Formats: sequence, C-alpha cells, structure tokens
Amino acid sequence: MKKTGFFKSPIGYIKYVYQDMKIYQMSLIFDDEISDVFDVKINASLTEYFEGKLRKFPFDYEVSNKTIFQQKVYQALLTIPYGKTKSYSDIALEIGHQNAVRAVGQACKSNPIAIMIPCHRVIGKNKQLTGYQGKDYIFLKEKLINLEKKFLS
Repeated sequence: MKKTGFFKSPIGYIKYVYQDMKIYQMSLIFDDEISDVFDVKINASLTEYFEGKLRKFPFDYEVSNKTIFQQKVYQALLTIPYGKTKSYSDIALEIGHQNAVRAVGQACKSNPIAIMIPCHRVIGKNKQLTGYQGKDYIFLKEKLINLEKKFLS
C-alpha cells in the first residue's frame, strides 16, 4: 500500500508518495495538507541533500506511467551532475530528439519526482532560468541550483 510522507525543507514542504522505499511522487507543496507523517529513511536522505551531503538519492522511483519520451528525458536528467546545469536543447540532443526542446520542457514540467529527478538543473539555452512548476516558482529552481553550487566548493 502506498503511503504519503512530508518533509520540511529550507525551501518549503515536500510531499512524497512511496511504497517499499520506491518513490512514486515528490513535489513541493504550498497548501494546508501538511501533516507530521513521514518515513525516517526518506526524510534523512532529504536532510542530507539539503545539507549538501547527498548527491544522489538511494531510492528507486516509478515513472512507468509516463511516455517513453518522458522517461528518456528523466533518464537524461539523472546524468546531470550535482551542482551543474544543462539546457533544454542539450537534453533534447542527448536523447536523440534535437528539435523537441519544448517537449523536453513539458516533460520537465510533468516530472512527478521533483528534486530526486533533478529537473531544476535544466535551464534555457541562453543560461536563463525558465519554468519550474510554473513561472511563479522559478525562485525555487534558483534556490535549488544555488544550494547545490554552494556545496560544490
């Protein structure tokens, strides 16, 4: 049976859905549905990530309900090193669809496992920050990128 947990991060609350240490959903939330339910191992990993001690999450994830194209995008996102960025066009080229830059952006937008699948590391070709859970949340992308860069030194 899938369970839901919550984590209070430096950038807001994170809600995650998991079962047997496999993550099905992870997202930042901005409403009243927060509770004190959590998984100790997942929250410990999120704490380590936000402290700069964890670069890759030790959990499996589930995205089989996404299209093959979206799954390819998510696999490419997982290859972006901690604290680094790539452009949407870089990702499109890497997955063999160089003309699908907007589709890469849409796949990032529909990423069900934010932070763990690091769509925040994808930026515009002109090095500008674009899109993150909608244009009103670009500041979160910036915070995550800056957090990771801070711990690279």
